[in-house]
Amino acid sequence: MKKVHLTREQKYTISVMRRQGCTQKMIAQAIGKHKSVVSRELKRNTSLKGKYTFEYAQDMAELRKERMKVPRKLVPGLKKKIISLIEKDWSPQQTAGRLKLENQPFASRETIYKIIRNDKKQGGTLYKHCRHKLKPWAKKSALKTAFLLTEDLKL
Repeated sequence: MKKVHLTREQKYTISVMRRQGCTQKMIAQAIGKHKSVVSRELKRNTSLKGKYTFEYAQDMAELRKERMKVPRKLVPGLKKKIISLIEKDWSPQQTAGRLKLENQPFASRETIYKIIRNDKKQGGTLYKHCRHKLKPWAKKSALKTAFLLTEDLKL
C-alpha cells in the first residue's frame, strides 16, 4: 500500500473547515481521505497553542521531510559495543537502555535486532544469545485455539 501525502490544498481545506467547526468525518469527505488521515494530521500538526493552521502544518511536514533525508548510520565503535553486550546475553532492549544511560550514541532495539538478523544471515551466532533465538511469534488466534482445546480436554 503506497502512502500518499496530503497536498497543500488538502491541508488548507482542513484548516478552513476546522475553523468553521466541521467534524473530522465531514473534512475527510471533503478532501477525499479517510477520517483517520484527518485525525492523524490534526494530532501531528496542531501547534502548542492547540490550533491547526495550514502554515504550521506545512512547515512541520517540510521539517520532518528534511530530517529524514539523511540516512542514519551507526557510529563506528557502537556496533562492536552492541555485539559485545549481546554476547554477554543482554537483550536488545537492555542494550539500548544501557547505551542511553551511558549517554552513548543511541541505537534502538529494532536496529539491534537488525544487526542480529544480518549476523545470522551471514552465518553468525549472535541470534543464539537472544532468549527467543529470533523465532517468530505465535499468532494470538493460534494461542487461543490451543487454550480452548486444552480446556475441552479437561472437561
